[in-house]
Amino acid sequence: MQLDHILRRLDFSALSETERKRYINRMIRIVSVIEAQFPHVTRPEQIKLHHCQYFRNVWLPAHSASDATKKEYMRALGLIIRAAGRPETWMGALGVKRATGQGGRPGMIGVKQSKKYYR
Repeated sequence: MQLDHILRRLDFSALSETERKRYINRMIRIVSVIEAQFPHVTRPEQIKLHHCQYFRNVWLPAHSASDATKKEYMRALGLIIRAAGRPETWMGALGVKRATGQGGRPGMIGVKQSKKYYR
């Protein structure tokens, strides 16, 4: 599955090269797992919520023991969702949406806006 247009929409300028590669590798792993389980999904635009839920509920617990690694994969999945222009309700359904009012440091990876995704 090609992630070129997803990666073009992400702004990795605040990250070091190794962190950038780590995020990209995790995103590639996520889409390859989804593509292996659901062969009809051949483009990132075809990813639906239940595909992401499969990754979170089935694959991730079976292949990762560390909570930190699980959080990293979920952050990468959240970036894919945001860059693909999916609704914010997906973030809440997957448990990656930050609660408002908690404060904290803003994310270092931004998503560039595109007229294609405005509705």
